[in-house]
Parts: sequence; structure tokens; C-alpha cells
Amino acid sequence: MPVVQYLAGLKAETLPPLRCVHFDNLQEKVRRNIYLELPMADGGLCLLSPALQPAEDNCEERLRTLLAEKPAILTYLRERLLENLILDSAILERSSYFLQQNNGLLLARLKYFNELEKLMELKLYTAPIKDLSLHYSDKIYIGRCFMSMERRELPYKGLNLYVLSLMDQYEALKGKSIGRLDHPEKYEESYFREIHELIQEVVAEVIRAIDTIPPKFRPSKWDAAEMIRVKAAYRNILHLLLELAEEVVEFEAVLMFDDEDKFARYVTKYKKDLKNIIFFINFNILSELTHRINVGK
Repeated sequence: MPVVQYLAGLKAETLPPLRCVHFDNLQEKVRRNIYLELPMADGGLCLLSPALQPAEDNCEERLRTLLAEKPAILTYLRERLLENLILDSAILERSSYFLQQNNGLLLARLKYFNELEKLMELKLYTAPIKDLSLHYSDKIYIGRCFMSMERRELPYKGLNLYVLSLMDQYEALKGKSIGRLDHPEKYEESYFREIHELIQEVVAEVIRAIDTIPPKFRPSKWDAAEMIRVKAAYRNILHLLLELAEEVVEFEAVLMFDDEDKFARYVTKYKKDLKNIIFFINFNILSELTHRINVGK
């Protein structure tokens, strides 16, 4: 369980200072209602309340030790997560209606930890508070995010990671189709193949664009010509993502029409991740560049 060992080895005083100091009403609600799910050695998950207390009795001893000895690290993890959602993604705004309906409750599940890069991937959900204990499986998936505890921000605001993850998620999606689709052959040569080809195009464009885009998004330090150039590179990526999203939305609709509900729900999750990236580029990147190019710094 490397992530628990990693968190236990961190020192709060060596971590980057937080960037967010002001929160609106919804952000403050979310800040007070973040539940963490951390992995356990047996493959289960330990749910931690906003007070950093185990919500159930299944929390293993190693996690209890972490809670007792490193509460500041877990508090910092939650603050960095919220900061990421506010500054480096569009998930919070895109899912604001559901979060508002659920009094700001955000469930963050630590899905994956890259030991080499010290990089975390978290899956995000929301639900009414009562459903966490009564109807846990009914929670609403709102997206995923990547973050690093030791880096103030990720290169390219993590865009390369989000786009590359689309390929991994596609492979997982195909795996989930086994046993869930009544007639998989009906979609193999149409939607599955087309989506795979479009993902490859998006990934190739991002890899190409990465060499031309500054790793740190600092438009206040760029002249108008540089901002226009960077904006064009991001727009090219956006156009490919929009084409991919159109294909995924059509696939989802066909599955629902064909009563393939058992698999359609996974395509819906994939669509949410894809649209979160599109919203991120539109709101966090292109909108700011457009404003600065035309209004000034």
C-alpha cells in the first residue's frame, strides 16, 4: 500500500503553500464536506469523514496510525484537492448543481498512485449524506483529477495526463463490455473502432502540441502574439475532443435505445470525463487567453 507509506513520510512544512485563500459559498460548502476514500491492503476502501474519522469500522491499523500521526497531511491533501478543482479543472463548476443539491458533499476516492512520479489520481462523486450509508452505490460520478502533493501545479495544468488517461479508460471500457453487452459484435466495427481511432488522433495531437506549449500557463508574462499562438494549439486539441465527444454521445444514445443499460452507464462515465476536459480547455484556458488578448493584462 505505497500511498499510505508515502503520505506517512511527508512533512507538512516541506509541502508547497496553498494557492487558494478565498472561497465562494459553494466552494466553502465543498471544503467542509470532503470525504476521502483511501485504499487498504485487502483491496477494500476506508471512508474518512470530513473530521478525518473512519466512517465505518473496517479501517485497518496502518490507516488509523496515519490518522493519529499525520492529520495535517490529510487535511493538506483535501485542501490541495479543492484547490485543484477550483484552479486547474472545470469539474467543480460543471457539477455545481449536483454538489449544491447535496450540500457540497464531495467523495474523493484515491484510485491510483504513481510511486515514481508521486502522482495521485482521484475519482470524484457526490451524493446526499444519507446515501453514503444507505445507498452507497447510488452516488453520482462527477469526474476524476490528477494531483501532486509536492508540486504546486502540474505541467500543462495536467492536460496531458487527462487526455492520455482517455486511452487507458477506453481499454477499461472495452473490458467492461464483456458480459454486459448482449450483442457486442454490433458495435465492434462501428463505435468501438471509431472511438479508438479518434482517441489516437487526440493523443497524437496533444503529444505534438506539448512541444510547442509552455509547461506553465502564465499568460500574464506572454505578449499577444504568443497568447494567440498558444490559443491556436489548445483550440486544435479542443476540436478533436469535440469530435470524439460527439461519437461517444451517439454511442451512449444507441446503447440506451438498444436497452444495453448495463454497459451504457460506463459509457456515460467516460462521456463525463471527456466533457470535463472540454470544459476545462474552454473555461480555464481559452476564455482567459481571449480576455487577455483583447482586454489586456
